[in-house]
Order: sequence, then structure tokens, then C-alpha cells
Amino acid sequence: MITKQLIEHIEGEASVYFDIQEGRVASSTVVFPHFRGMESLLQGKNALDALVITPRVCGICGHAHLMAAVRAIEDAYKNAGHTIKLSSKAQKIREFTLIMEMLQNHFKWLYMVILPELAKLSGSKQKQMPLKGAFASALSSKAIAIFGGQWPHSSYMVPGGVTCDPTYLELLQAKNHLSELIRFFEKETIGTPLEDFLAMQSCKDLNVLYSDITALEKGLIETQMHKKGMAHDKFLIIGEHSFSIPSKLRQTRALKVDSRYVTTEKAFTPQSQSYAKNALYKDEYFETGPLARMMSLSLPIIKNMHRRYKDSAYTRIMARVFELAYMLDYSKNILETISLDENSVVTTYDIDKISGEGVGVVEAPRGPLLHRVKIEEGIIQTYEIITPTQFNIGSSIKEKPTPVQKAMQGRTKAEALFIFRTFDVCSVCTTH
Repeated sequence: MITKQLIEHIEGEASVYFDIQEGRVASSTVVFPHFRGMESLLQGKNALDALVITPRVCGICGHAHLMAAVRAIEDAYKNAGHTIKLSSKAQKIREFTLIMEMLQNHFKWLYMVILPELAKLSGSKQKQMPLKGAFASALSSKAIAIFGGQWPHSSYMVPGGVTCDPTYLELLQAKNHLSELIRFFEKETIGTPLEDFLAMQSCKDLNVLYSDITALEKGLIETQMHKKGMAHDKFLIIGEHSFSIPSKLRQTRALKVDSRYVTTEKAFTPQSQSYAKNALYKDEYFETGPLARMMSLSLPIIKNMHRRYKDSAYTRIMARVFELAYMLDYSKNILETISLDENSVVTTYDIDKISGEGVGVVEAPRGPLLHRVKIEEGIIQTYEIITPTQFNIGSSIKEKPTPVQKAMQGRTKAEALFIFRTFDVCSVCTTH
């Protein structure tokens, strides 16, 4: 029996068609029905227009798109013989705002999607979790705005650096927002000091906590999500940052990666037209996002989770919570080491004289985000956007399932819908 399910509580809209046999999902296809066409819109525009247009791809990860666009343009400069060297100050400001955007996404996903959906799945009473997500997200956005000027849809990153020149007072304001966010996370989310949480070695260490993560883990175990939602147990990290290690992992074995091997193919959706493509690496499907990034760092508690529960829905969700802790702690170091005396931006060659191709790769909240651009005398000839959702939530044939299709196989429809959301789908990024 084929049934259609519209997925709500996501960025944009998606539909999943389930082939249900004996009450279980035998196969599924995923449809993204709305065309947005940012790639076509960029053709013929001045290359710098991408810094204004691409942040509007998404209302959740506009900074990630901005950074991918500026990195692609800077790479085109390099390939045209004009290498741009950023100051440490500019690099750290870019990293900090990107991390804050990742945090606001994770908090929204945890409190506005996962905890409410888990409550429905387990039949427990739902608390006022969305308000917590909104509060934490607002703090993250305030920190972004100090450097970016606004959020979402900022254009403050430019080839050569950033347009802001923060003062000592503004740096203190950012530190205060971060400190308040950490206090919220410690009190409400994990119920223990950040340092103690990061020092945990095993899933069993979580048993001493009494907080939102306690309810989260209890619900995941009660619904047996530690035994469900496994995908291919293969992970991909491509973006080069100070907080992640580019690699592809087969279980725990790490290998080098190169963005040149990322390709796309048409999605398999026989029931309806979809405007999304599937993204592959060397013709294989890999899971991307927080679990992949945390696996690449070989953190003890993540290794313990994976050893016990593999790439289950439990591990996927808990890894994102742990990335919240890791990124909050890492952000403190970034702010403490920013040198305000350095230049925010360096002078670059006139864009109208640049001809070349460039690739910008960023680790966005859900995984690798790639922008590929071809420029002739400063004008965009072609532009391609490949998003994390295309890696995680593609739609392929039954014999070669994407990560989300593999994870939903054999589950009840209710379980499959919850597992679908553990990948944190974003359709507006995906349909171009």
C-alpha cells in the first residue's frame, strides 16, 4: 500500500511516499515539490551579487550560504592567479558567526521538532519546549548580529575578509551573549557544567543528569530508537574549519576527501515531480551533519555511543546535542583570541577583471554545503548549489537507498516519520 505523508515542522515543505507492507515501511520516496531556482537567478549577474542573493536561499543557514559563496569567489580569484590571504581576525569572525548559526539551528531543531515529536511518539505529555528553543536561538542570533549587522540574510563577508570592524565593547557584548547561552544550556539542556558534560566518556555517564537531555534520552530508549534508524554507517565531512576534520568515514575508519568527487543525480520519485537532486561522493551515499563531524573528532562519548548503538536515531540525535556543547566551548576560545588590531579586510583585485572557476565548501548545520561558480570578467556564467539535505535525504531506487531511506526501512510509519526528522531536513536549500 502506497501512502503519502506531508512533513511539517521543517524548513520548507516535503512529502514522503511510503510503501507499507504488513504495517512496516518496505520502501519510500521523498519529494520536494517547490522550485526556487537560485542557480538560474545568479546567471549573468556580477559575481559579488552572489553575496546578497545566496544568503536568501534559506532563513536558517544564510550565513553558511554566504560563507560558501565568498569562499567560491575567493577560490576563483586564486585560480585566476590572485590568491587572497585573510587575516586571522577575519577568519575567526567568520567562524564564530557560522558556529552561532549552527547553534541556533540545533536549539530550534531540538526544542521545536525533536522533543515535541518524541513526546507524540512515546505518548508522553508535551512540555513548553518550543519557548526554550526560541530563547536560545535569539541569543545566538544576537551574537551573530554584532558582527554580521543582521540575521538572517547578512552580506558582511566579502572577498578578502569581513566588512565589520568590532570594538572592544562589541566583543564584550558577544562574550556576554555567549555566556548567557552557555548558562541556559547548562541549566536547562544538560543540567551540569559544560566542562563536566564534555568530559563524559560513556552513555552511562548521562544517567546522573536531571535536565531536558534526561527526558530526551529516556524517550529515545523507551521508543527503542537506540535500535532503530540505522543508515549506511558511512559519514562525510568536507568543509575545512578549525572545528572539524574533513574526511570520509566507513564506521570509524577515516579517509581523505576531495570536493571534486561530489556529484549529483536526478532523484527517483515516480509518484510526483521533485525539484531536488541527490548528492553522492564517488557514487556512494554518505550521512553528513553533526554525527559525522563528531565521529571525525574521535570524541570518547561519541565513540562509545557508536560502539553500542551504531548510527541509530539515538546516536544521531545525541551527537547533535553533544555538538552544541562542543561548539559552545569552542566559541569561547575564538572570542578570547580575536585580535582587534588586525585588518578586517584586505584589498582585492577588481572583480571585473577576474575569470575563473571556484568552489566554496562549508560545514553548515546539516553537513557540507558546496557552491561552485564559473566567472568570466566578473560575470557569473554558471552557479551550482549542493546542500546537506541532498546528501542525507535524497530519493533513490530501493536497491540503492539514500541515508534517510535506509534508516526508515522496516519501521512503522510513525517511527519512520520521527527518524526522517532526525536528519533535520531543509527543503528550501535543496530545490534549485
